[in-house]
Formats: sequence, C-alpha cells, structure tokens
Amino acid sequence: MATLIFEGARAERLHDETVLETLERVGQDVPSSCRSGSCQVCMLQVVRGVIPPEAQRGLKSTLAAKGCVLACQCRPQGDLELARPDRLAQRVSAVIVERTVLASEVLRIRLRPEGPFEYRPGQFLQLRRADGLTRSYSIASLPEQPSIELHIRRVPGGRMSTWLHEEIRPGDSIELLGPAGECFYVADRRDANLLLVGVGTGLAPLWGVARDALAQGHEGSITLIHGGLTRERLYYTGEAEALAAIHESLSYIPCALQGRIPPGMRRGAITEVALEELNRQGGDVAAKTRAYVCGDPPIVKDLRRALFLGGVGSKEIFADPFVMAPAGAALQAGGAT
Repeated sequence: MATLIFEGARAERLHDETVLETLERVGQDVPSSCRSGSCQVCMLQVVRGVIPPEAQRGLKSTLAAKGCVLACQCRPQGDLELARPDRLAQRVSAVIVERTVLASEVLRIRLRPEGPFEYRPGQFLQLRRADGLTRSYSIASLPEQPSIELHIRRVPGGRMSTWLHEEIRPGDSIELLGPAGECFYVADRRDANLLLVGVGTGLAPLWGVARDALAQGHEGSITLIHGGLTRERLYYTGEAEALAAIHESLSYIPCALQGRIPPGMRRGAITEVALEELNRQGGDVAAKTRAYVCGDPPIVKDLRRALFLGGVGSKEIFADPFVMAPAGAALQAGGAT
C-alpha cells in the first residue's frame, strides 16, 4: 500500500486507485475533467518518489522532465509526495552585478542569487521589487555560470522595464521567484533537428537553449533564427556567429524587415524565414524537428501555426509568449513591462 503526501496531508492509497481517486476520497480538491489523460486538467508535480511511466503518457517532454504527472493515470507502487505545479516556486534575494546596453531599448542585467536557485536555461523567472511590482523575464544563462542573465526590453510606459533601464545599479537587490516555462532543452531526442526562432528579446531563452544543447552533446543540427524590425534591433550577432564558428552543428540566421541588410543577414518576416529554412533542409526534416519559439504573442502564435502546418508535430513545438502585464497591474504572473 502506497502513502501519498499532498499539501501536508497524508493519504493511504487503496488497491488500484489512481492518485486522483485517492485524493478525492480523502477530500482534497484536485481539478479534473476527462479522467482519461487527455485534458491534463488534473496535472500535479511529483516532489519525491518513483513516477510510473503511464502517469506521464502524452505529456510534453519538458513537463515530464519537471516531474509532472496526470493524477487520473498515476498508480504508484511506492510512496509519493506531490504538489500543485505552481507550489514549487523558489524565492531568493539576488544582487545586481552587471548592467549592459545590448541594443536600442535592450538592457542585459546579470544577477547573483544569494541562495540556491535551480533553473533550466530558457525558462523564465519573476523579478519582484520591494514594493511588490513583479514581472517575468527569460533566462539566457547556464546554471554553471556564477550569475543569472536576463535581457530586458524597455516597454513604453512599463514600470518595471523603465525602472530597470533607468534606476537599478550594480549592488542593488531584488527578489527572484520561479522558475517556470516549457522552453528548455530536454535530451530525450538527441538526433532531432532543433529550430530556435525568436524576435527581439525572444533571443534570451533561445541563447540559453542553444548553449545548453551544445553543452549536453546534442547530435542533431541546431538552427538559431533571430529577427528584428531593423538590423539595429538585433544584438549578440557577433557572439552567435562566434559560437556557430566553433560548432559545426549550429547555424545562426539573423533577419530584419526594414532598412539596410548587410551581407549574411536575411530580409523578411521571421515566419517566412523559418519556413524557408525548414523547407530548404528538405526530405522529412519537419518530422525530425523540435522547435522553440519565443517573443510577442502574435508572432509566437503565427510561428506555431506555420511550423505545425509545415509538418512539425504539435508536441514538438515549445513556446513561451512574452505576455505584457496589464496597464496598472502591480503583480503579474507572466509578463514583462
């Protein structure tokens, strides 16, 4: 008989009960709908214990890697400790150690956490100011680096981004919460072709994903496409070109819509460039592709649809759209202003 621990309460699982059935029997409020593993409404996260394979069937690899399970399909043979997915966030103070302007309206900040803060490159965290103002930003650094790197776009009227651009200085403190997000590398398909597509500061998580994949010895090709309205809006071009020069598997494609386009840069909308690259590789490459798309929600939506219609499986498209916080919002779970 297995013991379940959920939100501090213990429950003994009866023979052949699912986790969902056990928790419901003892009065725990766990949302559910289809009870067949399709809707994923009953998803929980395993804190400790052995996960039965069937409990993760149908989940994206990033969710499985974080220990998420479908409670209606989970029949553990041993003890399990579980939590709601939003209950595992870390919270730690951090010190600003660097601020550098990367491009027009784009600032890089590096922070040193004052305690443990585990993350995967490409996920996003929340910055929380002393007055409670909270915004989300994607992580561009690798865990082995001494500081966490974020790329901050100045948003007109944005309280957090304006404060970060104009007021914060090295030595100042801020609170980190998180991380969250599905945009990180998982080494379950080492031979997959990785297509990383982002606009503006959408490069930040992709920069983390690309370097993490290379560090873990990814065997398939990696194509990084970074787009902007003009070439002046792009950044890290030199760093990306240098990285591609030492890794044969990595290709870097910058693109812009307007203005002068220098040699080595493509002109066009990023969706068009991404599809051109997918088609250029030919064959059944789409079926072997795992895509990561990041940036403003309309662009992410268009990219997801175009890549899916281009043959990339829906479960192989990972995205974290940069949702803006509502005007006047003090707290925002996912956004950057």
